[in-house]
Amino acid sequence: MPVYIDPPLWPAHGTHFSHLVSDTSYDELHAFAERLGVARRAFDRDHYDVPESRYHEAVTAGALPVDGRQLTRVLVRSGLRVPARARPERIARVLLRRWAARFPAHPALGEELVQRWSEPHRHYHGPAHLLAVLEAVDLLRPGAGPGPGAGEALVLAAWFHDAVYRGSPGADERESAELARTRLTAAGFPEPLAAEVERLVLLTLGHRVPDGDTVGAVLLDADLSVLGADPAGYAAYAAGVRKEYAHVPGPAFARARLRVLEDLLGRHPLFRTAEARRRWGPAAVRNLEAEIGRLRLAAGEPSPGPPAGADVLTITAVCLRDDDGALLTVRKRGTERYMLVGGKLDPGESAAAAAVRETAEEVGLRLDTAQLQPLGVFEAPAANEAGTWVRCTVFTAPLTGRPVPLAEIEELRWQPVDGESSAALPADLAPLLREHVIPALSRAPRTPGSRPGRAASGAARSR
Repeated sequence: MPVYIDPPLWPAHGTHFSHLVSDTSYDELHAFAERLGVARRAFDRDHYDVPESRYHEAVTAGALPVDGRQLTRVLVRSGLRVPARARPERIARVLLRRWAARFPAHPALGEELVQRWSEPHRHYHGPAHLLAVLEAVDLLRPGAGPGPGAGEALVLAAWFHDAVYRGSPGADERESAELARTRLTAAGFPEPLAAEVERLVLLTLGHRVPDGDTVGAVLLDADLSVLGADPAGYAAYAAGVRKEYAHVPGPAFARARLRVLEDLLGRHPLFRTAEARRRWGPAAVRNLEAEIGRLRLAAGEPSPGPPAGADVLTITAVCLRDDDGALLTVRKRGTERYMLVGGKLDPGESAAAAAVRETAEEVGLRLDTAQLQPLGVFEAPAANEAGTWVRCTVFTAPLTGRPVPLAEIEELRWQPVDGESSAALPADLAPLLREHVIPALSRAPRTPGSRPGRAASGAARSR
């Protein structure tokens, strides 16, 4: 496939530059640039910057000339484009444009805030988080109904809410609120507006809002919107927070973060605005439950049983492993979490009989109850039903054939088990798997099984 180049229209360093991209792979792009003699340092995440003097040479070498819009469309369609959110320097420009559009008379204050948010020790609480909160405020504000004056205070509170961030809970929020009051007053903003921004920022101290405070509700929901991210987005958020507290030993960090997350999960509702509950509520519960399970393992704490009044489903599941020790997991259609083969018991059915039936229905493998070996009975939050727990009888069994996704199963994935720490496990595993089954398998002796093959039509091949 060809690589593409747009005209040299982008000024820098006393000349103009073109952008060179591939619609296939970065490897193809790197190989072309190497043949052209363009240094690797000219690669900027998803494209090469090619000086005007090399443009015709690139076209002669096979680059397809297109205009800037066509090149952008090629890059977007290829799936290789790195979005602005992944480019801190671009996020800073986006933030400055946002500030200038809203508060054009105060450019110096906007620049100071962007510099504060761009401090190098910030891994999660940085420019991308600020932009996400501002975007969430824009999304939630129309439904919440604050007026124009309240809207201005809300946006300013979003800008200031983590403007001071040293990793000192309590002190950071108070200093951010004080900074808002002093900077806004010095810049000539009305005193009542500065006081309201200070009040809103202080709400992030305990993340609690009085009844009827719609402006505060929007700010806090926007700040917590990351809890409802997809599994990859949530994993990146959790990893960023851990980096910010890299100086704290693992068990101590796990215990401290557990207290925060368990408090959030225990709030009903977690989000205050209807739009936030609709958009992020169910995913937030799943994400919090999964991370809480991982943290309990890291902290050496046992997982508690179901809370009083919780719905508890009685189910069964089967562990099927290949000769490498990888565990077969499945993802049901319309869901995000990977779990074991298995399901609910029919009336009057034993756990072993249900395990045999579910294995045949979901992955097409025939087992006999005599082949099942009990691993244990475990309780954990349900993977795909918020507020529900499962009590699961888990068996191990030999891999008797090549599994294929059937019925409601959309994808198969082989999950390494041996030697995997809880922190290394994917974020999209069901709590039962992460908190109980994989640790139990790691402790238990294993008899080798057959290895008829992993790949299946419609199944994921990667581990």
